[in-house]
Amino acid sequence: MTKTMGRRELLWTAASLAAAAALPAAAQSGTTMQQIKARNALRVGATPAEPWFYKDPVSEKWSGVAVMLGEQMAHDLGVPMTIVETTWANAPAAIQANQLDVQFILDPTDVRKQVIDFPDAPLLYYALGALLRPGLDAKAWSDMDKPDIKVGVTLGTNIDQILTSQFKAAKVERFANNDEAVAAFAARRVDVVSQFHPALLVQQSRVRMGTVIVPTPATAVATSVGLRKDPDPTFRNWVSDHIAEYYKSGKTQAMFASYMKAKGLDPDKIPGVMKEKW
Repeated sequence: MTKTMGRRELLWTAASLAAAAALPAAAQSGTTMQQIKARNALRVGATPAEPWFYKDPVSEKWSGVAVMLGEQMAHDLGVPMTIVETTWANAPAAIQANQLDVQFILDPTDVRKQVIDFPDAPLLYYALGALLRPGLDAKAWSDMDKPDIKVGVTLGTNIDQILTSQFKAAKVERFANNDEAVAAFAARRVDVVSQFHPALLVQQSRVRMGTVIVPTPATAVATSVGLRKDPDPTFRNWVSDHIAEYYKSGKTQAMFASYMKAKGLDPDKIPGVMKEKW
């Protein structure tokens, strides 16, 4: 669905373009595939958001479904993987500025498509969910759209845009990352946290409060991989072909199931990332 850009989105786009313009020309030489091979590293953007990315506070080692995808993609390219920490809001600018090669779990919104590229094939699918505070009875999004309801979202995400547009009465509170949004929920500073269902399942298992639902009407979203715009389509086509193979072969779902099981959740009892199995 085409959306008109708001003031915040226009400012974000302008900042992204400025970052790209400031990059030395020498750093942009060669195609993306040539740069990866010459550098001998695939740079993967990561931001704390389970089950996709998790940074151990002691070892500072990254894990998660997107990290496993990055390792698989780097292996198939024949190069090591390098993690570059970023945020959802800053990832598109970092891609433009040639600081990242790929950012997994980045939704291909119309605004993002103006400044970065995406492969044709989807990476995986998830549904927009809601973690409700104890005592809040809601089944539909409209049940939450009330003046006394505060909804926590992660700044710069597709969810931020969807709910900002959808809610007319509820107050949308924005946080730097998923964990901060859930911390606010645990502290009862917000009544609802909205993230995609895989993230909410992990978050609810941590805070051990509230209920995770997929409100109606259900919003299933195909997420993707953010890439730099490159006149040469070699890398874009390579990524598209490979993520399509990971998805169709069940490899992506297997990575998701493995991570959720490691978190103490039964992958057979929760929605996966293949819409065909919902």
